[in-house]
Amino acid sequence: MAIQVVKKSGKAEPFQRQKIVDSCTKAGAPADVAASIADDIEKSARDQMPTSEIRVLVLDRLGRVRPEWRQSWEKYEQSKGQKK
Repeated sequence: MAIQVVKKSGKAEPFQRQKIVDSCTKAGAPADVAASIADDIEKSARDQMPTSEIRVLVLDRLGRVRPEWRQSWEKYEQSKGQKK
């Protein structure tokens, strides 16, 4: 059975590895690094894991590889928050 993650709204949806890959590449990571991060997160994901925990794991991995990728992700999130 597919792993379900729980979004901030409380809605559960299937874990989607590609979302992590896309987010990491948008933050500046090359596709191979983004895929590696997504693979690691997928292996450690558990059913009903909050997406907020996944976010922390991804940001940690991005920051360990290249701190500017983490900063890029955080800047993007801030810009999204200001548009609302």
